[in-house]
Amino acid sequence: MSLIDEKTRFELRSPSAVLCGSDMNGAWGTRHSFARTLLRRAASHHWTVSKNRLELDELGRGTVVFTVDVEGHELKFIAFCQALEESERTDRVIASAWDVTAALLEGELTPERETELRRNVTVQEQGRTDPETVIMTRANRSARFFDYVSDCLAAGTQPDVATIGPSPYLIRSTAFYGNGKFGLKELSAFPAGHPLAVPYRSQMLTAWLMRELSMDLVEHVARAKAHAAGTVAVPLDAAWGRYFGLGNATGLGMVPFLVNHPGYLDAWCRLRELPLAAGLAADYAPEHPDLARIAELLERADQHLAEKADLKTVPFLSTSSIRPQLGQLLRELQDFRTSGGTAEPVLARLHEHAAGLSPEARGLFASIVIELRSDFDAEADALLTVAAPTAFNPAMRCDELSALLTQNYAWTQSYDFTAADCSSYYWYTSADSEEPRREQRSKLAQGTVEHCTDVARRVNALAGDLGGFSAEASVAEFLLAHPNHRFAAERIQQTRGYQYGDLQDNLVDGKFLPLSTQRFQLATYGMNNFSPQSTDWVRVTLFSGAPRVAEVMSGQDDDDWLFPLAPEGESK
Repeated sequence: MSLIDEKTRFELRSPSAVLCGSDMNGAWGTRHSFARTLLRRAASHHWTVSKNRLELDELGRGTVVFTVDVEGHELKFIAFCQALEESERTDRVIASAWDVTAALLEGELTPERETELRRNVTVQEQGRTDPETVIMTRANRSARFFDYVSDCLAAGTQPDVATIGPSPYLIRSTAFYGNGKFGLKELSAFPAGHPLAVPYRSQMLTAWLMRELSMDLVEHVARAKAHAAGTVAVPLDAAWGRYFGLGNATGLGMVPFLVNHPGYLDAWCRLRELPLAAGLAADYAPEHPDLARIAELLERADQHLAEKADLKTVPFLSTSSIRPQLGQLLRELQDFRTSGGTAEPVLARLHEHAAGLSPEARGLFASIVIELRSDFDAEADALLTVAAPTAFNPAMRCDELSALLTQNYAWTQSYDFTAADCSSYYWYTSADSEEPRREQRSKLAQGTVEHCTDVARRVNALAGDLGGFSAEASVAEFLLAHPNHRFAAERIQQTRGYQYGDLQDNLVDGKFLPLSTQRFQLATYGMNNFSPQSTDWVRVTLFSGAPRVAEVMSGQDDDDWLFPLAPEGESK
């Protein structure tokens, strides 16, 4: 039975439970996160990566080219590498130089095309690409880790776990541009059935190749150092090769994206909620092997969190606070496994217990439950292809619009927007940084363009005026009298087919925490090691624990890298 069929049998969590910031605070990656689905597809369909060129000097400066065979479709990954001084490195959008700039492309890589790519890709936003270039990206070396790891390898040793700490990466990525931006290939240009026709798959492939490049780079630099010192360098061993991920950091720009794309929000929520609901509804006898798997993953999660004890997590719950909660769940599970009782929905009971402990414990346990359901893997891709919303219908009667408002947006009526705190912020794009920002409304300058992130406020205002208008009148007639409500009226119609169409939060409230939404999005991508640096931006790691290129090509990917663990045999 398919996932879509099963959704009619099992009760999904309510939008009020799923779309609130507190629940999103506990989001963890799942087997359906984009990074996991990419590598599962690559392994099962025998993708290959050939490292054609590593033309690098002793500092790791030069050009790298990989050829990727994706089910008969040949792609090139080209990277232009330099070695910046630390003072030149910045992860901001307005940066003008990076240690690595790269592109994923279709078609032949001729000398003439490579010259054009070098001219445009190296300047990122200031450049333009041809429509067969799929993704453009960039990254910087980690000042803390890259030189340290290359020194270790040059001396013939592996890195020390304690020195690397809880966020293992060698380079930090700062953007993966695609889908028509800067002239790049549009997602819709891929034919149906193409392995890259799934949203975010091209970005994830490029990120995985960047992570692979980071280890090729550090090993190359280590060999050059060893040659100069008269020593013999060693490569990263297999455990370190899996443990190192790709660093990343993100800020406020992710929040308006979900506000502007309610169909994506709905799809990403259902990607979690459908397999979770199916898993929680199942009856399990105490001796069922799935329960042993749940126990194994709870124990691994505990070890993973123990290794992240030094990770800065505020305002999220600390790892040391989550671990005793996992212990409670594990003890309750083990009691049931030895009870000799009859089959029951024990996972639903444990999930309810976890929800009463913390959002982090609930989200973590939900990810473990979802891990059991491999039969949903293929269907998960289909959920990500979101159709364009239905066109706005000005002929709709006002009482129909009012009914939709009550059905899906009654939560907006709980706010008192006459209170200053409820509208204390506004969102805009900074002309200096070219990034979304939020600022105190008291500082709103005349002529500033405010983003429509204040969905709750706009729908709340619409409800007040709609209640005093004729129920039989059309929405067009209502908007002629109240043109300022066009956005809210269209939004209500746009989201009527979605179960999880809008964040149930007030984004202009002084107490709104952007990190909550960011964590949900990043976990959906497959990132971990969430380390907030303020209320507005967070550092993360992608592909930590994932197989490297050689492992995927040799069939060694066991698709079992939830809660990655540090290499053994090193100090912790």
